[in-house]
Amino acid sequence: MKTLQRNPLRRPLALTAVTALALLPAARWSAPASAQAGEEAARILVTNDDGWDSDGLAALVASLMKLGEVVVCAPLQNRSGASHSAEIFRGEHALREVTVEGASEAWAVDGTPSDAVTFALTSLGGERGFDLVVSGINAGANVGEVAHYSGTVGAALEAVGLGVAAIAVSQEAPRGFADTARFTADLARRLLTEGADAGVVYSVNVPRHRAEGPQPVAVAPMGGRFLRVAGVRISDPVDGQSSFRAELEFGREAPEGSDTRAFFAGAITITPLRFDWTDTASLERLRKWELTSRE
Repeated sequence: MKTLQRNPLRRPLALTAVTALALLPAARWSAPASAQAGEEAARILVTNDDGWDSDGLAALVASLMKLGEVVVCAPLQNRSGASHSAEIFRGEHALREVTVEGASEAWAVDGTPSDAVTFALTSLGGERGFDLVVSGINAGANVGEVAHYSGTVGAALEAVGLGVAAIAVSQEAPRGFADTARFTADLARRLLTEGADAGVVYSVNVPRHRAEGPQPVAVAPMGGRFLRVAGVRISDPVDGQSSFRAELEFGREAPEGSDTRAFFAGAITITPLRFDWTDTASLERLRKWELTSRE
């Protein structure tokens, strides 16, 4: 077991350029030729909300290791729907070193996706830190307003909140992640070479590929909710206690120009999501009210 030291977050938001990329051998990571010649290769943290041993995470590592070193830190178990929740503020949490092919090291954290990112960025970065965090590949779409519930997106939000650029990636199909992983690696390469906007999560959603040729790519704002709770079914009480189960409703209506509409039309969508939730228009309106407290 390694001895872990707390690492202050030292990476600036301006990312290290990756100018030469080499195909890496399978199995454990080794530095690309460009890094061996004196240039820094990218250092990427991979996480998710489906658990450290998911097929989607494995596919991501296999593609991202071609850009540089990949470190994995993800929940010990499936924590889908955890959003940006955190348990790290209370008590101790189990930690296990695991093996993920292609990763230089991998850890499973008994906590939420956000907890896994917090642990990794503060304890696994070493002197150098990380250039990018990639969360996914989630088995199921997180397009539109459903992103608010997503642990995949929540993990990426924690990363940008701690000063590291992040991608969250999800796909409609529950299996077959290779194409989505390759697309994500291409986007990661672009962000690493050209820089990422501070405080922004790049949320990627990949629908099933139903047509011939390459899928179109749409950059679109969040909009629409394809999944909602229509009601609940309550059980008969037993010993004074009942239970309930949500009844889910799926729909394909979405605003024109939204990411959900483009997703349903078959496009891969990229939506930049802000860590800062502030509505500036309401801010100015409320300031004009000159509100005061009563004595």
